[in-house]
Amino acid sequence: MKPIFRSLLAASPAARPLAKKARVVGMLALAVGTFATPLLGPSTCNAQDARIVKSMATLKEQTAKLGGPKIDGKDPVGSKEAPALYFGSTKMNNNFAVVDEVPTEDGRGMTATLFVKGGDEYIRVTTNVPKPDGSGRAIGTILAGPALEAIKAGKTYYGKVPILGTPYVTGYEPIKDASGEIIGIYYVGYSRDDLLARVEGRLAYARTLLGISDDQAAAWKAYEDVSRANVKTMRAAHHAMLTAEQSGEVVDRMRAQTAEMESRLDARKALQPATEALYKVLSPEQRERADVVLLLLGKSGGGVKF
Repeated sequence: MKPIFRSLLAASPAARPLAKKARVVGMLALAVGTFATPLLGPSTCNAQDARIVKSMATLKEQTAKLGGPKIDGKDPVGSKEAPALYFGSTKMNNNFAVVDEVPTEDGRGMTATLFVKGGDEYIRVTTNVPKPDGSGRAIGTILAGPALEAIKAGKTYYGKVPILGTPYVTGYEPIKDASGEIIGIYYVGYSRDDLLARVEGRLAYARTLLGISDDQAAAWKAYEDVSRANVKTMRAAHHAMLTAEQSGEVVDRMRAQTAEMESRLDARKALQPATEALYKVLSPEQRERADVVLLLLGKSGGGVKF
């Protein structure tokens, strides 16, 4: 690619703007591809979602601030007896401050867990993963599945797995004590069924790609708010169309299809003023990135296709 760009730049002054735009698009193509495609990296599952990688870094950074990991004594979690996991002098069992910091830092819908090794099991001693019945946090439950096998082999695991019956996009890495022994697991992930979580991931990644500054934060927030509202409206229209397609008469189906198309048009109209306001406060370099990033996000009114 580089020789092509150089030849374009050398060809004539008229060709240079096209070459510059092509270079921007080329540089962003792989990055923006994460809106729909996972990143590749060294892991057992070999599929690392960009938002998962960022959140794993956040979780490890938060625990590292407290000190090194260790096990000291026991402390029950839920209805299960478990070893007490510490970072420095801070006990993690039934302490939710660290895991709750991850969605605060990396967006709604993200979850985090710290597991402790108890015999052959890995027990959730702190988590914001909900129980399947929604009755609270899933503390005291144990890890199962391919992630467990990877950790037992001393490896990381990134990929899509069911957690307590719900499909999640996940990352697992071993927690090692000062001697290098595995004493627990770091986990981050978000539900594949959580559409708004996927929206948050795309918006967060777009913000990083654009390099939004503090002075531009208000305009970006307005863009985010419209995107979130659009997705909710479009999701409702889409579900109504699916219901009509399954059980409605031809007239009902046509009406529902028309309503969904209108919801997409309304979403684009709603997003346009917020996009224009954001564009005005961007630097020339940011605008070149926005020409690619915001167009891809705006296609579905908020970055997610149904």
